Amino acid sequence: MVPAIDVSAEMNLLRRRMVERGFKSTPQRDEIARWVFTTHDHFTVDDIINNFRNRGKKISTATAYRVVQMMLELNLLEEHDFGRGTKYYEHTPGHEHHDHIICNDCGQIFEFANQQMEKLKDEIARQMGFAMTKHTLSIYGNCTRCTPEEKNARRNHRA
Repeated sequence: MVPAIDVSAEMNLLRRRMVERGFKSTPQRDEIARWVFTTHDHFTVDDIINNFRNRGKKISTATAYRVVQMMLELNLLEEHDFGRGTKYYEHTPGHEHHDHIICNDCGQIFEFANQQMEKLKDEIARQMGFAMTKHTLSIYGNCTRCTPEEKNARRNHRA
């Protein structure tokens, strides 16, 4: 049995920010947010919908998008475009800043953090006369972990 993940701190933060910004709490919003906070992978809105429907729960596409938009506005999610024609999300509370490297063949997304790179980005911003407020870095390449079948399937899917 998989142990339950305690997301009470994240849910408390969500509720505080909702009150501050005038958002109303509903059982369905809370349930979606709880799922988001327990998910430690990158996910799409379709992933939310499919998860709920697979568990026999009713959820509309519009509701899922509205909750994701609200959580973006409350700075509880980051949105990523990994060049796949859909947006990916990850929750930010409790996670240190990191960047991404994406395999062009198997599509897997890897996270990494590198202090030297962070310092370099800060220095570049200063040299260009910017006070950096936010940044993202996504590196694309071909990993050595995926099988030839995964590579072929990905290539055939693109064709």
